[in-house]
Amino acid sequence: MKKNAFMVISSNLLTLLVSLFMGFVIPKYLSVDDYAYYHIYQLYIAYAGFFHLGLVNGIYLKYGHLDVDELPVNDFRKYSRAMVILQLGMAALLLVILFLLFPEDRNIGVAYAFTIVNIPLMNIKWFYSSINQFTKRFVIDSAVTYMQNVLQCVMVAAVIIFSLYNYLVLLIAVTLINLICMIAVMIQNKQFVNVFAITKEETKPDRSVGSLIKGGFFFMISEFVAIIILGIDSIFVQNLFTLTDFAMYSFAVSIISVMYTLISTVSNLIYPYLVRVDDDKYAKYYTLMSDVLTFVALMSMLAFYVAKFLVIHWLDKYEASLFIASILFGTVIFRTLIMLVCGNYFKVLKMTKEYTKNNFFSIVLAFVLDFLAYIIFKDCTYIAYASLLAFIIWYVVTDFVFIKRLQIEKKTCFNRYLCIAICLTLFYSLFRVSDIIAFVIYMIVAAVVCIVCFRKHIREIVNGKDTGEKAGK
Repeated sequence: MKKNAFMVISSNLLTLLVSLFMGFVIPKYLSVDDYAYYHIYQLYIAYAGFFHLGLVNGIYLKYGHLDVDELPVNDFRKYSRAMVILQLGMAALLLVILFLLFPEDRNIGVAYAFTIVNIPLMNIKWFYSSINQFTKRFVIDSAVTYMQNVLQCVMVAAVIIFSLYNYLVLLIAVTLINLICMIAVMIQNKQFVNVFAITKEETKPDRSVGSLIKGGFFFMISEFVAIIILGIDSIFVQNLFTLTDFAMYSFAVSIISVMYTLISTVSNLIYPYLVRVDDDKYAKYYTLMSDVLTFVALMSMLAFYVAKFLVIHWLDKYEASLFIASILFGTVIFRTLIMLVCGNYFKVLKMTKEYTKNNFFSIVLAFVLDFLAYIIFKDCTYIAYASLLAFIIWYVVTDFVFIKRLQIEKKTCFNRYLCIAICLTLFYSLFRVSDIIAFVIYMIVAAVVCIVCFRKHIREIVNGKDTGEKAGK
């Protein structure tokens, strides 16, 4: 478990560093327009997972408690073939639609085309990568992550060395990297790779694929809710504001997306272990995980000051995006709690219906708030405010779902809410303060507030007691 945790955390810390590196180097050398076209691809490729229709999630839920040698090989060969056929079919359909509705701006059309081509590459890669993860083979899965990071660094270096400052070059390179990573995870799971039928048994229609999609579709939607909320923002900005406004907003979102990526990957590490926990400990772990991850999320807000320093001294042409980034940074706290705690509990407790209602509510809420922000203010800054408000409401509603389901005393969440409110207020009040001074002030005050608010759990952990034993009734 320690080795798995080390590999996942280290590989994704590297991913974080590489993403930050790319996020600050690429816009330095690309024009604002080229950067905007590149981010049209980035915006829509984030939704690639929709096009496996929940098949990956259904398999994850059904077989997530098994090790690799316990998996039914013939069944997984069928799933493998179904996944490839599904992805090729989806890509073909999308390409036809793009051909019929090709946008007036050719560059936007090219970005859409590369998005469609990369959807099968990313989803097939994710199919086999998820098998690595739920069978707890995090070491080999992290090896591919390491390789992907190295290739991305090589791509950026080549762009700089050969002065290839064009979004099209980047899109071609990204496509090649995705292809290489897809092939790598397929080799790791070669016993399950079977695109074409081999036996008569495997040629028979398999209704289990449909049932897996049905069981995993809404859980798949849930993983994209946060991306949908920010995506709704970006789509509003892309279609209703100037290309420059979209570039600035996209740069702000790219900073947040790095944090989201790390959170999402850590979530995949938690589920295989949480699903094996005794039922009578769920309430205890829910409270403990929420408080611990609140502290972690609040400390992660320090990353904003590093990003702000780099933008001011390295990418001054994107300085206008910093205020939007600061607003959106608050969503990291609620994304952490929703994804790592609530999302995993929805899965473990098989609360499919509740999960569906919760996700539908959050998406509608985000759309309505964004629409109202645009109608009233006609300013993309207020669309960012609308997103933050959507995340806050979404988390509070979701938290109370589990407080009721696990019969947790309501007062246990008071200190957590108070801690978040104080630290967020401090964070936004320090925006105009010098980066280094703001960094130090926030770090010290936030740490003290967390210690005061979570002193009970800290005391229990230090004393080695059974934490959270009174969390449930």
